[in-house]
Formats: sequence, structure tokens, C-alpha cells
Amino acid sequence: MIKECTNSREWISLEKACVELMGIQYRFKETNDLKDLFDQLLLTIHNNDLAEQATVLRLIRDEAFTALELEILTPVIINIAVNKNTDNSILARKCLVKKAFNHDHIIREKLTSMFDDFLQSEDQYIYKRLAELLFFLDYKDLRKRLMEKCKDSKDKDIVNIYTEFTEKYDF
Repeated sequence: MIKECTNSREWISLEKACVELMGIQYRFKETNDLKDLFDQLLLTIHNNDLAEQATVLRLIRDEAFTALELEILTPVIINIAVNKNTDNSILARKCLVKKAFNHDHIIREKLTSMFDDFLQSEDQYIYKRLAELLFFLDYKDLRKRLMEKCKDSKDKDIVNIYTEFTEKYDF
């Protein structure tokens, strides 16, 4: 006797979405004019539509890009990863971590150039997302600077980030 799935509608919807995503990825690979497609990806990733942004982040995570394309994409992905909106921050962080295996110098260079602006924000949410990103990328020098900034802050919420990360992750 086969037991009926209690979430069959949800499962079917998920399967349809997966098939649609695979179709998008296939069309992405088969496109003749990659310049236009790359420009479209850039426009879409800047879009406020979180679902479209997530689709583009998945494409970026799963596809190979040239070093030049990654230099253009990386600052945008970093901003999404440390943004207050957490909907796509985890996905953006996964993109950066995956791309860091082959292009660590690009990720590090771009993040380092943006780092002081993040520190100047004095925003606890940005600091927390940045700490998470630095943990996964294992950039100890930047992590140390961030933790020093958190430790010396007058904002107790920011000091709590220092406490949490030094205790939990042995920063």
C-alpha cells in the first residue's frame, strides 16, 4: 500500500519550480549573446524583486564566470550578503564562498576595498552579516578588525556581536 504524501501540492510546486530553474539555467548556457545576458543579470540582481534576485544568485553560484565578470559581480553580491535584508544574504554568502575557491583574490580585494565603509556604518545588522561572511571566507585579518571595532563600541548590541562570535566561533 502506497501512502499518499500529505504535502503533495507543495511537492509538485517545488518540482515545477526546479524544472523552471533548470530551464533558465539551460537557456543561460545556450545564449549566443553572453554580453547582453550578463547585462541582464546585472540589472536583475540590482532589482528589488527578491525572487528574481535569488534566481540570479543561484545562476551566479552554479555557473562559471570570467575573472572580469566576477570583478563586476562581486561588490553587488557582497552588498547583498551583508545587507539588513536577510532573504538573500545567505544565498549571496554561498555564492561568495563557492567563488572564493577559484577566485579568492577577487573576493578578498573587493571585500577589503568595501570594508571600511561597512565599519563606518555602525550598524549592528551589517556587522553581524559581515562577521558571518568573514567566518565562512576565513579572512582572519578582516575578522580581527571587525571584532576590535565591535569590542570597542559604545553600542551594547554591537558589543554583543563581539561576545557571541568570540565565544561561539573562537574568533
